[in-house]
Amino acid sequence: FSKRLGTSTWTTRDLTSHRIPALSMAALQRSRFLSASSVLRRHHVATGLRRGMGTMVMEADEVDLDSIAHIDINPLLAEHAGHPIDPATKQQILAQIKTASLEKGFFTIPTRGILPDDLIRQVYQRKTEFLALPRQVKMQYHLKKVAHERGWTPLYEEPSSTPGVLSRLEAFDVARDLPASYSRFGALGPNVWPRELPAFKRDVNQLYDATIPLSQTLFKSFAEMLGQPSNLFLQHSTEKAEAMMRLLTYPETDEPVKNSTVGICSHTDYECFTILHQNGHGLQIFSHEGHWIKAPVSPDRLLVMVGDVLERWTNGLLKATPHRVVNTHKRRQSIARLNGVDGDTIIGPMAPFVSASNPPRYPYITQREHIDNQVGFATQTLEATKQKKAQETLTTSLPVDVMDQVTRGDDHREITTAV
Repeated sequence: FSKRLGTSTWTTRDLTSHRIPALSMAALQRSRFLSASSVLRRHHVATGLRRGMGTMVMEADEVDLDSIAHIDINPLLAEHAGHPIDPATKQQILAQIKTASLEKGFFTIPTRGILPDDLIRQVYQRKTEFLALPRQVKMQYHLKKVAHERGWTPLYEEPSSTPGVLSRLEAFDVARDLPASYSRFGALGPNVWPRELPAFKRDVNQLYDATIPLSQTLFKSFAEMLGQPSNLFLQHSTEKAEAMMRLLTYPETDEPVKNSTVGICSHTDYECFTILHQNGHGLQIFSHEGHWIKAPVSPDRLLVMVGDVLERWTNGLLKATPHRVVNTHKRRQSIARLNGVDGDTIIGPMAPFVSASNPPRYPYITQREHIDNQVGFATQTLEATKQKKAQETLTTSLPVDVMDQVTRGDDHREITTAV
């Protein structure tokens, strides 16, 4: 049989492979008439068909670490701090960022001179200590019991835009620690901190603050690489920005890697760009060539990925980077800094990227509306999955402990938010 999807026809043979339909997906990915999320929706349709045939596996191509663009942006950070920079050096770095962003949608930067390696390790340790607390203690910090979208998300409790798939991750979310009076601006205000672990607040806050100059430098770089004023994007990222930092843990599992239980399903991030550190394998990125690749892991590198807002602002010139996490036999941790803008900022196409021959391709909405729309849709999908008694279709492929939770109706969510 065949099914018309977007601009291409995929056959049964196509749907059983992660590379065929590479050409079809590559054409969609390169199209400036389709957003990255539209490409993912078509991919999700194919995923559903594969799952229905029982043939889908979470495959991806191996790539060498050296094949990923690695860009030393320390000179740009120094300039941001007020130090002079050689103009030729600056243009060379901006050209590297532009090439990687346009052709791949992601690149890596060194931790050296940017984020202290010891502090990163300490934050991983603090998250491990938190997860070791008794469940009744952790429940005090549950995301649903805390204001401002902060706190702990247990296993299987995060919304998803793809029905029928469970996630294996636990998250702890923080953002800029602001007074409660900021709550009138949306998801802003104070963080929640585990009282049982005083070092948790100290180390996590310190790391969050250390990422602020990096975030500001990248905001400026993305604008300057496109020949725009350095403040074009950065002016919309103030202390009221929707800028979450997620501490993510993907537990080890002895279960085979399956499409019904993943670390996190394919998605793009809702903000401008993501800065990610990871200490284990499992992350996969959907390349502009139209197939999944395994993201190499290096403890002294940070991964930078383009998000939805940069795609919308540039009217599709930049494309958000689809990515997912698959289960592995080893625990994986990551720290994701999601760099959004102020909630009331309009994130439709900006004037420099619109013309008579290149009209706006995205609606004009605010950052907060975009996040609410995406999370709302994912939550509705989750509820629909539960109502359809997902356990009946997944019983043969889920661990017993997961099925117990699904049957009870607790701890059952799939994810499609940040890595």
